[in-house]
Amino acid sequence: MAITDESGRGEVIAAIEEHERALVRLYSRTRVSPLLETALTMQQLKALLHLSAEGPVVSHRLADSLGITPASVTGLVDRLVERGLVHRAEDPQDRRTRLVELTADGLTTVDRLLTAGAEHRRDLLSRLDIEALHAVATAFAALHRAAEQALSEDTAG
Repeated sequence: MAITDESGRGEVIAAIEEHERALVRLYSRTRVSPLLETALTMQQLKALLHLSAEGPVVSHRLADSLGITPASVTGLVDRLVERGLVHRAEDPQDRRTRLVELTADGLTTVDRLLTAGAEHRRDLLSRLDIEALHAVATAFAALHRAAEQALSEDTAG
């Protein structure tokens, strides 16, 4: 599908999306995902990913980021503390508040989730010729730039 003008943009995006869905289906058949093996809830996973990206945060900011009440975040954090994935620490800026941060086990859990499939991806990439590898690298660099631009626009507005 060699479309060179803007009129075919939607068709190209649809083709990319279909290839992505097919890859996800193939990935799910070839390996067990740590995400599927975890006993963590979706809210717990979101909290861990947020803490991994942002570092230590005050509980009420974590609640805002997750779109839940401060009372709900207290219970959520309690359960993550019980699992040894996060801990609370005194905020050096304000001794009345507590920071929530990942423990070493929490960091390991997030890393395991984020890097799941990396070996499989490397194997697939090693099967490509150098020209295809350059095309994939160029495409991912463009996606990275677009994601940074979108984030910048989201945070500015």
